[in-house]
Amino acid sequence: KAGVNLPDEALETGREATTLDRVHMAMLLQAGGRANALRALLKAEQERGPEFLRLANALSALYPRGSEEKRLLDAMLLAVPR
Repeated sequence: KAGVNLPDEALETGREATTLDRVHMAMLLQAGGRANALRALLKAEQERGPEFLRLANALSALYPRGSEEKRLLDAMLLAVPR
């Protein structure tokens, strides 16, 4: 599957992004191979609090095995600094 072309401007919103918005952004960065941007987002989320990782883990548990969404979430979760 081709990578997602996500310009930096797409990372900026005019409103406060919800936790779900930020998880989706991380999935798009993962899909687009934007490793540095993903690492920066994950670091910022860890500093923000536990909600991001809780939601990402919950969504991963809900998506069917083998789905593209689960694959992206699981790959993104593996990139979280320990």
